[in-house]
Amino acid sequence: MMRLAIMGVLLGLLYGQAGSQGTPLSTCELVSRRAELAGRIVTVRSEVKPGGHGPYLIAAPSCEYRLITRGVAWPNVVYLAYPDNKSRIESYHADFQVDWRSVARAEEEEKRQGFNPASDRIFKTFIGLLVTYSDLENRVTPEVPGAPKLGFGPVGLDAPAQLLIKSVGDVVVVRGN
Repeated sequence: MMRLAIMGVLLGLLYGQAGSQGTPLSTCELVSRRAELAGRIVTVRSEVKPGGHGPYLIAAPSCEYRLITRGVAWPNVVYLAYPDNKSRIESYHADFQVDWRSVARAEEEEKRQGFNPASDRIFKTFIGLLVTYSDLENRVTPEVPGAPKLGFGPVGLDAPAQLLIKSVGDVVVVRGN
């Protein structure tokens, strides 16, 4: 009986770490669980899209979750950034050092696989700090049609969360759109 109890505790600990250093979460899971995972180190595996002001993670088309605040729908995306503890913006602060070797290896793997952003898709695994705003409902203006959401990333991306990158790996290029 004692062994079963110990095994249950160990399984609970393993399950509780899913997404931190264990089984990667998806972008859909990050967005849907953003309040629960905010301020935690998570592991996510997702498609990465380039952006004019930086890359972001995009949820798979099969993601059915919709984050809606005050009648305004947010996109299922997570903005990617590196920590900057000197920034006046607190959402860029993190208590870790970036593993720049993993970043360089990921960039080299991307080049080795011949990634073409115009025609290919790219998937990567990130470990990082998930950041979100607890007051997203106050960051929309439903009475003003077309008003931007005040999320993360540039206007137009309007991400409901941001991942401060600690490390990158497992780069896979998929040919063609």
